[in-house]
Amino acid sequence: MRIKEIMTPTVISIRSDQSLLEVRELMLSNNLRRIPVTDKEGLLMGIVTDGDVSRATPSDASVLDRYEANYLLGKLKVSDIMTKSVWTVRESDSVETAAYLLYTHKVGALPVVDGTNHITGIISDTDIFKAFVDIMGYNQTSTKVVIDTKDKVGVIAELSQIFTERGVNIISILSRTLAGDEREVTIRADLTQAMDIVERIRDAGYDIKEVST
Repeated sequence: MRIKEIMTPTVISIRSDQSLLEVRELMLSNNLRRIPVTDKEGLLMGIVTDGDVSRATPSDASVLDRYEANYLLGKLKVSDIMTKSVWTVRESDSVETAAYLLYTHKVGALPVVDGTNHITGIISDTDIFKAFVDIMGYNQTSTKVVIDTKDKVGVIAELSQIFTERGVNIISILSRTLAGDEREVTIRADLTQAMDIVERIRDAGYDIKEVST
C-alpha cells in the first residue's frame, strides 16, 4: 500500500510570518494537532505542533490577563517556535516507510512532498493505524488462526495450499520470528463455512496456538 492511498490530500498550512495567535485559532477551529509551515508558493519550511503552541502560551497561573496574553501571542511569529527540520515522505513511498519514520523519530505526522518540496498531503499515525486495520482485515468478517511453524521452509506455500483446496481466500497473512528458531504465522480468513480448515492444518503437522475472531 502506498502513502498516496491513505494520506490526507487537503492540507491546512500556515506561513512562518503569521502569529502564534493565528496558528492557535487555526488549530482550535479545525481540531488540528500540527500544521505544516509553507511559503507563499507552497514550499515546505517546517511544522508547528500543539505542543509548540502550548509551551509558548502563558499558563493559567500567569499574572497576565487574557488580553495581555493574546497581545503576546499576536507578537510571536510561527517562525519563532516551528520545527525547521522535518521528516517527510513521497506519495509513492510505502506505508511501512511512513510507519518506520513515525516510530523511530517519535512524531505524530509526516508532510508528504513532491520532488520540488511542495507539500501535497500529510499522513498521521491515525492514518497508519487505519491502514493496518484494513490490511490485516480486522474490519471484515474473519477468523484469526495463529500457527506455530518453527523455522520450516515453505510454510506459507503449504498453508496457502490448504486454504486453496478448501476454496477459502486468505484475507491477510503475517509471519514473525520469535525467540530462537520459533516462528509463527497468523492467518485471517472467513471460516464461517470452513472451520474444518483448523483440523486440516493440525493434520499437516502444525500446532495451532490460537483461534479467535
